[in-house]
Amino acid sequence: MNPVPFWLLAELTYACPLQCPYCSNPVDYPAVKARELSTGQWVSVLRQARAMGAVQLGLSGGEPCVRPDLEELVAEARQLGFFSNLITSTVGLTPTRLTRLQQAGIDHIQVSFQGSSAEISEFFAGSDQFENGPPYPRGGNPVGA
Repeated sequence: MNPVPFWLLAELTYACPLQCPYCSNPVDYPAVKARELSTGQWVSVLRQARAMGAVQLGLSGGEPCVRPDLEELVAEARQLGFFSNLITSTVGLTPTRLTRLQQAGIDHIQVSFQGSSAEISEFFAGSDQFENGPPYPRGGNPVGA
């Protein structure tokens, strides 16, 4: 029996506005950034993963929302038949962008909270981002009504 991958975790970028000390981002970020995969290279990876049998896709980073091509990658994943999960802190995820991701075919969004209070969040995130997400009022409609 030849095992097939079920899940592809695509770490799209190491870029992130947070500075969480527990993150596995590289020490020499500028050198790694220069080798980050292009949109076309990621599309190739997605196609290869589907050809191997993968059906679920995790879009992660760093912070995947810093990628300007995120919607394009989500649309390609949808076209290939992936179940796509965006793993994000929501920093940089505006209501407009959320709508575009929804239109591109995102299936699931997993929000990463660094802490349940501003004090804990800022301690773990290394920056003051607690009030910047999610991109809609508490209890509100994420894509606007």
